[in-house]
Amino acid sequence: MGDIHDRNSRVASLPLNLMVLIVSYLDDVGDIARVTRTSRLLYYMTLPQLYEKVSLRSYEEMRYVNGRPEGYGSGSPFSMGLNGLVTKNVASFVRNFRIWGEWKETDLDELSKGRVPDTTMMLNIVVRAAVDKMVKLESFSWELSTKPLKTVYHGLALQTSLTSLAIKFPSSRVPRPTVVIPPMPNLRYFRAEGMDPLCYPDDISVLLAGSRKLEDLRLHWSPRMRKEAEPSLSLHTYFGKCFAAQYRIPLKHIALQNFYGPNNSEFDRIYDVKKLDSVTLINSLGGANGNPLTVYFDDTWNMTHPDLSLSVKMMRSDAIGRPHVDLISRSSGLEELYLIDPKNNLWSQSMSGTPATVEPSLATPSFTPKQSPDFETHLLGKDYLHAITSKQGSTMRHLLLSDQWSLSAENLSLLVRSCPNLSQLGLAVEKNNPHFLRLLIPFLPKLFALRLLNHRNTWSADTDIDLDAADDDAHICGIGRDSWQAGYRNLKWIGVGERVFELGNVYQMEGERGEMESRRQVRRVSLSAVKHVEIWKLDAMEI
Repeated sequence: MGDIHDRNSRVASLPLNLMVLIVSYLDDVGDIARVTRTSRLLYYMTLPQLYEKVSLRSYEEMRYVNGRPEGYGSGSPFSMGLNGLVTKNVASFVRNFRIWGEWKETDLDELSKGRVPDTTMMLNIVVRAAVDKMVKLESFSWELSTKPLKTVYHGLALQTSLTSLAIKFPSSRVPRPTVVIPPMPNLRYFRAEGMDPLCYPDDISVLLAGSRKLEDLRLHWSPRMRKEAEPSLSLHTYFGKCFAAQYRIPLKHIALQNFYGPNNSEFDRIYDVKKLDSVTLINSLGGANGNPLTVYFDDTWNMTHPDLSLSVKMMRSDAIGRPHVDLISRSSGLEELYLIDPKNNLWSQSMSGTPATVEPSLATPSFTPKQSPDFETHLLGKDYLHAITSKQGSTMRHLLLSDQWSLSAENLSLLVRSCPNLSQLGLAVEKNNPHFLRLLIPFLPKLFALRLLNHRNTWSADTDIDLDAADDDAHICGIGRDSWQAGYRNLKWIGVGERVFELGNVYQMEGERGEMESRRQVRRVSLSAVKHVEIWKLDAMEI
């Protein structure tokens, strides 16, 4: 007991400003929890930080630890976490609250009889009680396998501090209540995920029309409708109240994923073009590799407003096509362009076994057309490069090109001359051009990350380079030998195919002839090390 008192007195003797500084550097939940048990003073200092971010996960099946169920002797960690927020004086510290996982709904037959099961109703009541006590709540995320009910939504609408809301709708087709989500006065970020008309999603139209401070909107639909070419979606369903009020949402960022529906001059009426900074469209426009079954709706996005120009700073899309090239040519001030790779072509896997599958005619010749969709994408590479270098070169900072385009020495030289402010660059090069690219890097003094993509196409196999053929030691030796000069000093990350290398300091080593040579420290790192670097982070089929 005396040792504990001595330790507490030593902690208390530290200057208070020093203790505050130490606590401010704690970011691991486990470390913060251990510090709270050190002394009474540190308990009160770190408790708000410990409960600032709360994430509770629900599991459908019981999990075991050392042969015993989690929560042995009480309830599950999920239910006990909610209990602590409701019954103890800690909810007032919560700023970010997330509940996610699988919620085990019992008595599902009650939903088909018109009544919400007691377990689901009690979940919403408890969450509402916890939210009501979170007076500093800024971010709320519901990602359970069941929907929130009106009880939770109305509680969130009363939270004037709430600025971020994310809702993931379940994929179950079991009938359940549909709620009109009320507007939230200070909401700035809204994300809806997994929307499917057959799965009873909630109505977000009132929220979009009434949340007048909304700046970041991200809408994700189930890929089912696009896979099956089901014409059940419409922009008017979600933005009809905005259109009726002639209200344009003051968005800075808008993102759509898996949307399949016509654009009857409606998309451009959603946002204020003068305020929009970034656009992300994934699996929503078709493009050169689009599904033939969806081309009729996809073309409506290409035929509207041929003179439309944007002044956005960031574009991100997987829909490579002529309309996109024209839009880049007409726009100005573009700083970031990410042409992401749809690694899994969703629609090609959905054709087998669907009622809409059309059997090929027996009279159809069994040859492959000379210009396949992939080849059409390949041909668009020069047009994209011309639009980027001639219109956006002076402002471009981040550029991720398609791996379908292997750049020649001439194209590389044009890109470097036209885009001197690049800090992140991802591209594929022809077989003989990695060494030429090495000579051009010093002319990109701000380059921070370089990513070399593997380029494999049947029509250009003789000019392709397999970046994964060499081992790590060969890449480390070559990068370290070539990147020690002053022109490479800002370069920290290099991606070679599927591998990532981190560049460190310059050091001296003895060469083969005994003379001292300069080298750059290089080590291979995992992909997680560059999750903050946009040319890797944003190269994903998600918003």
